[in-house]
Amino acid sequence: MIDLFLKSTKYDNNKFYLLAIYFCWLASLLMYFLFGEYIKAGALENGVKLGNDSEFYLREARNILSGNISILQYKSKFGYLLFLIPFLYFDLSLFNVVLLQIFITSIAAFCLYKITKKYFCKSSGIICFALFLLYFPLQHRNFYILTEILFIDISIILTFFIVFFKKHYLPIIIILLLFLISIRPNGILYFFSISTCLFYFLINYRKYLTLGIYLILIFIILFPVINFLNAYLQDLNLIKSLDKGIIWGYSFETGKICKSSCLNVDLINKNYPNSLLGFIQFISINFTEYLKIFFHKIFWMLLRIRPYYSDLHNLYLLIFNIAFYISFVYAFINKPKNLLSLNIINFYILFSIILVGLTFADWSGRFSLYILPFIMIYSSYGILIFIKKILDMVNQKRKDTT
Repeated sequence: MIDLFLKSTKYDNNKFYLLAIYFCWLASLLMYFLFGEYIKAGALENGVKLGNDSEFYLREARNILSGNISILQYKSKFGYLLFLIPFLYFDLSLFNVVLLQIFITSIAAFCLYKITKKYFCKSSGIICFALFLLYFPLQHRNFYILTEILFIDISIILTFFIVFFKKHYLPIIIILLLFLISIRPNGILYFFSISTCLFYFLINYRKYLTLGIYLILIFIILFPVINFLNAYLQDLNLIKSLDKGIIWGYSFETGKICKSSCLNVDLINKNYPNSLLGFIQFISINFTEYLKIFFHKIFWMLLRIRPYYSDLHNLYLLIFNIAFYISFVYAFINKPKNLLSLNIINFYILFSIILVGLTFADWSGRFSLYILPFIMIYSSYGILIFIKKILDMVNQKRKDTT
């Protein structure tokens, strides 16, 4: 699989760098496997880490095996249950799930390298490859029986097939997109991103469309968007969930976990309909307060710092993320223009950020991880330019002294 993604690389140096990074990544995973308890990364049990929802996924996957699927609650995460079923059916250790997740991550990493190389250059691709594999807050999730890492990997592999599109890739793209949506509900944002780009393309070339076809296409694109938003709001009970705080379950006033109200917004006493219309009504009445909350959530999502983290932990996240986003902005300004596949990535990043603003920032900051690899595509180029500028300054200084 590694050779498949490296076969078009002309220079052995690139292979050396990629393989060196790859084996450093494997070594870091081995270190976590052996010493996770001692490096304060969390102890593993038989090579596996179980999160809050892990028992649910395992239980529901067993229910499907037994033919009892009527009690299935998380229909939006059905894909991950299907992912687990073969391991449970053949009575395999959960560590085999971890190994498969690690293998899929390795495929995603080489896909990310190829994507970045296409948009910018080979050096950017290598930097992005390193950023993705060596960012521990992301990679340690390979050991969890949770949806996050599989969702991230499939979104990268799906992007790879879109970026290097060929006609015979279309069935693969459709299957991967459906699988992505079935792993986590926010996978629908990728569909929205594709739809938005296609819609923009059709507007620019509307002279080739009859009015009837144009209206049909608008309906096809907008109907699932509206339907999803309405269903998503009903499933989350979004208006009342706002009462759980900017960071889910944390009160900034008391500095403690809150089980009741966390915000100074009158939510409970108003009987807003649990629907898209009710949500719009709520925003219109509480617009100023809601706008503050909206941007606060995005702030906490992107920086990933938390009031309950240690000062050292927050300092590390702050330095890393600020440098990360500065390099992202620089590369975004200098990005290739009018590339449909790149615009799909851009809209996916944007829609994911907006969704957190509309809902809540997660307790552990994992929501930012879904878009992090795509931000890395840009950041890698910004970092490369920064390194080149430093080297140019050093070389110039040497010339001046000689």
